Formats: sequence, structure tokens, C-alpha cells
Amino acid sequence: MSLISINEKLFESKEDSDVTFVIDNMELHAHQFVLINRSTVLKAMIKGPLAPANQVHHISDPQATYDDFNDFLKFLYTDKCEITAENAEALLHLSHMYDVEHLFEACVNILPTLFPKTSPVKFAEIGLLYENKYDIVKKCLNEVPFYLTNSLLKYPIKNRVVWISPELVLEFVKHCPRYPSFCENIVFNRVFEWVKGQCEGRKIEINSKNLKEIFAPFEPYICFEKMDIKILSSTVYENELIPEKRLLKCYHDHFVGNVKAQKFVPPVDVAKVRYTPYSRIPVRPREKAFFHSEV
Repeated sequence: MSLISINEKLFESKEDSDVTFVIDNMELHAHQFVLINRSTVLKAMIKGPLAPANQVHHISDPQATYDDFNDFLKFLYTDKCEITAENAEALLHLSHMYDVEHLFEACVNILPTLFPKTSPVKFAEIGLLYENKYDIVKKCLNEVPFYLTNSLLKYPIKNRVVWISPELVLEFVKHCPRYPSFCENIVFNRVFEWVKGQCEGRKIEINSKNLKEIFAPFEPYICFEKMDIKILSSTVYENELIPEKRLLKCYHDHFVGNVKAQKFVPPVDVAKVRYTPYSRIPVRPREKAFFHSEV
């Protein structure tokens, strides 16, 4: 029997357990020799000078339930546990708190498979709290184009929906991948809706001055040169969101691009084109028929 199998059996049976955790008024029994070798924090709790003589540790943590802590302990025993959309946040928290890097990394790597059951921007926000450890923010933002095409930069938390933080908006405009289905127009629109949401949240008027002020930190990282001329001529121009010189350059690039594109359109010889009454598709003119009378 392998060591992992032995540990798994011990975890399930609790045989000869010598430490107890009390969470939500329920007891979880475990073995000191496993825990102190997997977590320096747990080792300090169990072997330190403040450890209770009876080794009964009361865990009061609003971010983790009894089941979450049980999953956490299972990972310490077996190097595996079920990571789901429901417990991933708690396991990230516990692995960070108790210094179990291997579990934290496992959670980060599995996150992309949990969307859309949970929000990628929610976990990107969580990733900022952990200083983007194991590229958690980037891995979440890489998934945003597939799930937020028609959604705002919001996520659910405690029975309400909140806007993402300014710090995450900056990461979003700098690092979120662009695709044909998630182009610069969409990135801009998401940020602009967020900016208007900030005006509403601060209870200030939604006008050009306030919009420009809140939008300013993100302006250098949005590629306006790739945006639709209609958005540039309306939202961007009307609210003075970018310097006039940059806006003129966008107009210049747009019109120059159109001129270049027109040069590649092949000329049509109107004389050789005939339209049928039923179709606008050009057809070749009929060849003349020559009849020769026999002598």
C-alpha cells in the first residue's frame, strides 16, 4: 500500500487521531504528524507555546465552512481534493492562510475549467488580493472574452452584484486578450459602462468632465486606432476622452485605410455587365448568333 493510500485511509477512519478542530460547532479529527509536516502555520498552532494542552483548536473563520476545512485537510493527507466553483474561493483562502502553496497552485490551475459556473472577473479580483500569485489574474482575464462578450464588468458577492475595482479595470485593459468576437470596441464599451457606474456609485453627475476624469488612467492602454469610427465620432469625441491630437490621428488612419482599401477593388467594365430582371448578379452578354444560308 502506498503512502498516499495509507494517508487516505487515516483521513477517512480518523483512527488514532490526536488533534481536533472545531468549526461551526462540529469536530474534525486529524493526526498531528501529517499536519505539522504539510503546513508551517499548523505546526506552530499544534507545537507552539500557545497550543492548547488538549489539542482542541477552535476555528472561527467567516470565509470557510466545516466542509471547506474538511476538504483542506483532505488535501493535506492525500495531495488531492475536489475543487469546485463553490469551494475554490475558500480553498484559496485556507491554502494562503496556512501556507500550503501546492494547494493554492492547484486551485489556480483548475480555475479556467470552473467558468462559467462562476465569474472569471470575481476570481481575478480575488487574485489581486493574493498579489497575482501563480498568475491567477492573468489566467482569469484570459477567459473573460469567452464569457463577458455581452456582460458588464460586475460579479456577484453576498447576494448582490458589484463592479470590479479600478485596479482590476486597469489589468483588464492592459492584459485582456482581444479577438474578433472581443475586439477593442467591446473592451472600450465595457470600461465606459464601468466609468458611468462609478459616477452613479459616487452620486455625481454623468457628464464629460467626470467621465473624462475617471476614464483617464485607462486611456493609454486602449487602442483607439483599432476602434470603430462611429464610436470615436460619438462617445469618445463628445466626452473628450482622449487628447485631440490622438483623435485626429485615429481619423487620419481610418480615412487613409479606406483609401488604400479602395485601391485594391478591381474596376468593373460596365459595358460587359448585364443584369437580369431577377438578379443583381452580373452575367456575360450573349454571343451573337451567325446564320449562313445555304446556296
